[in-house]
Amino acid sequence: MPQTSLTAWLSKPAALQPPAPAKLPPQRVTKDDLGEHDGSAPDTVRNSLNASEYAQADAASNTTARARRPLPPNVELRACAKEDIPHFKRLNSLLLPIPYHEKFYREIIEDPLTSNITLVAVWHDDPANAGKQKGRLVGAIRCRILAHPPSDGPTSPARKAGPMLYLSTLVLLSPYRSHGIATEMLNILTKRAIQVHGVTSVGAHVWKANTDGLEWYRKRGFRVVGKEDGYYRRLKPTTAIVMQRDVGVMDFMEG
Repeated sequence: MPQTSLTAWLSKPAALQPPAPAKLPPQRVTKDDLGEHDGSAPDTVRNSLNASEYAQADAASNTTARARRPLPPNVELRACAKEDIPHFKRLNSLLLPIPYHEKFYREIIEDPLTSNITLVAVWHDDPANAGKQKGRLVGAIRCRILAHPPSDGPTSPARKAGPMLYLSTLVLLSPYRSHGIATEMLNILTKRAIQVHGVTSVGAHVWKANTDGLEWYRKRGFRVVGKEDGYYRRLKPTTAIVMQRDVGVMDFMEG
C-alpha cells in the first residue's frame, strides 16, 4: 500500500466549514454494505474512549499526512463504466476473501449516488494513451454514504456527528502499490463526499488478521473504534476491526 505523512494546520483558524449536504438521503447499513453476505449483521463490541484518548485520536487525524505527491502519468483515475464491471469483479475475487452480490456492482451503474463515490484506477503502459485507450484496470474503490458509523461507536466531543463515507471495498494490485494510487483514490472521494454529502467521518471494516491493511489505515489517521466478532463468517478469525477517522482541515485543502 502507498504511504503518507504530514504535520500542521492545528493552529489555523477554523474558517473552513463543510457545505450543506446534498438533498440525497444517506444510505443505511445493510448486510450488502458490509462485505460478508451470508447472514445478519453481528453485534458490535464497542470500545470506550476517554477524553485523553479522544485528544490523541484527533491529533493523529490532523497530523497524519495524506501526501499529495503526483501520480505517475501512466495512471488514470475515472468513474467506473459498465464495461469495467467484469474487471472490477475479477479484482475483488483475486484480492478479497469475501464475495459480493450482483447488486453491489449493479448499483455502481444504476445508482447515481453510488456511481459518484466509486473510482477505478487504470494503468497505461504508454502515458500518451491515458484517456484514449482502455488500459489495464489495476485498482478500484467503492463507497457508501451512511447516516451513522457502522459501529455506532463514540464520536469525538469536538466533532459534530454527521454522515460517514464508508469504504465498501478498496483494492489495488500489488505491483502498483508504490505509486500512491489507493491513497489518492481515497482522498478524491473523501473530498467529494464532504462537498456533496457533508460527511464528517470516514470508516471501514478491516479483517483482524490483515495487519498490513490495519497499518495502512493507521498511517492515514484512522483509529480503532470497535470490533465485530463473527463479521467474516468464512474466515478465521472471524473478527472485523472497525476503523474510523474524522474529517480534518487537510480534507478541505486543494491538491
